[in-house]
Amino acid sequence: MNQKLKIICIIGILNFVIFSSCFSLIGKADTDHEIGFTEGTELIWEITELDLESYRRIIGIDPNYELGDQIRMIIREIGTSTEAWILSVEFWDYKTDWGLSGETFNFYIGNDPEDYADYLFCLTPVEDYLEQAITFLPSEYYRTGLSIFKQGKSDTGIDYVWEKEFDPRGLLVVETYYDDESDQIIIRWEGQFRIIPLGLTFIGFTMFAIIAIIVISIKKKNLRIKII
Repeated sequence: MNQKLKIICIIGILNFVIFSSCFSLIGKADTDHEIGFTEGTELIWEITELDLESYRRIIGIDPNYELGDQIRMIIREIGTSTEAWILSVEFWDYKTDWGLSGETFNFYIGNDPEDYADYLFCLTPVEDYLEQAITFLPSEYYRTGLSIFKQGKSDTGIDYVWEKEFDPRGLLVVETYYDDESDQIIIRWEGQFRIIPLGLTFIGFTMFAIIAIIVISIKKKNLRIKII
C-alpha cells in the first residue's frame, strides 16, 4: 500500500470517528435526564482557597477545616424509584482516616428538573437539566453554562454568592462562596477528578492534529529516502 493510500484510509477512519461522535452527542440530547456516572466513582474535593478573615467576618464562625484539607466519597450503588435516583455513598469527612470505613448514607436526586435542591450531583444532559431547573427555583438563583449561582445572606447579615459548577457527567467539580460586594473568594472546594469535556470542537481539533502529525512524519520519511 503506497503512502497516499495510507493517508486516505487514515482520514476515512478519523472522519468515521468524528461523525459517530456527532451522532452520539445528538442522540443523547433527545433522551430523558439520567445519571452520567457509574457505581465505583471516587470523588475527592480539596479546599484550594480559604480567606480566614472573610470567612470569620461573613460566616461568623471559625471553619473546622484548613487550606489543603480533603473530603472523599465513593458511589457504592445507584438505584431508582418512581420519583428519584438513589445514590448510596461511602463518605470520609475532613481529617478522617481513609484507611477505615467511611460513613454510609443516601442521596436522592429528583427525576424532574423542578425537584432540583442544591444537589452535589445533577442529571444529564447537564446544561439542559440546569436550564429547566432554574425556571422552578426562587429568584435568587441564576445559571451560566454548567454553573448554578445563588445569592444569599449569612447569619451575620452580609450578602454572599454561592456557585456550584458541574462537569458533563453531572458531578460537582467546583464549589465557591464569594463576598457579594467585593467578589472576594471566601472559600473554594475543587474536585481532584476533573475531565476535559469532549465537545465537537475538541474532537475536531484532536483529529486535525493527529492527521497533521501523520502527514509531517510521512514527508520526513520520504525526504530521508530521497537524500539517501
